[in-house]
Amino acid sequence: MKSKGYFLLLLLAVQSFSLSAQEYNGLTGLLHTPSAETDSAGTFRGSAMFLHRAFIPQQMPRKNTFNYGIGLTAFRWIELSYCASLLWMHKGGDKEAKMGFYNEDRRVNVKVTPLYEDRWWPAVAIGMDDIGRFERFKSGKNTNNYYQNIYGALAKHVNIKGYELGAHLAYRYYSSDVNRDRRGVAGGLTLRPAFFKPWRLVAEWDGVGVNVGTDVLLWRHLFVQAALIHGEGFTGGLSYHYTIKF
Repeated sequence: MKSKGYFLLLLLAVQSFSLSAQEYNGLTGLLHTPSAETDSAGTFRGSAMFLHRAFIPQQMPRKNTFNYGIGLTAFRWIELSYCASLLWMHKGGDKEAKMGFYNEDRRVNVKVTPLYEDRWWPAVAIGMDDIGRFERFKSGKNTNNYYQNIYGALAKHVNIKGYELGAHLAYRYYSSDVNRDRRGVAGGLTLRPAFFKPWRLVAEWDGVGVNVGTDVLLWRHLFVQAALIHGEGFTGGLSYHYTIKF
């Protein structure tokens, strides 16, 4: 039975290749933490995710929700995405009306990688989530820039007997004072096993708590991600990846 299991893994590996993604915002990354990793130029991503309430920013309604998005690594040095999270609220904003997912928070994200990883130095990236509200960037208690933050990130990988270990470090600044607890250092570790490189294990500190998860890209296009957020609940989803050949 063990030999059949390894054969199946190897078969999937032949049909897969290694990619990583931060699926809730459509860019490459860890789970809730940005990374300086990038996809191949021309890679398109379309995703749908379930988000546990511990995952979402504090000023959003504290309820499990859903997220969808599209992303594109236009060139190796720049990634762009558009995504939205459903908002649990009173219908039409009327506090007497019933509650439901009657609105959504939409945002555009960007990440630029001015330095690629090499033997002696890490990859370096800078980015911003929710780039459409620069004039409100230090507006304190506003309630509609839920995910807005700027960040810098580093990533370095080493190979140990075929196992790829990645170290990731980031600093984020959230614009809303309500999210002040999320400001500061974040980072994590990733591991790709030698026997199945498309599979990735992730452990991270997102600035608030510890998340652990895993993801894998199957048959070149289907990306699956699942995580336990702060030890409280499941977050995960699916995305479709396609690389346009320039």
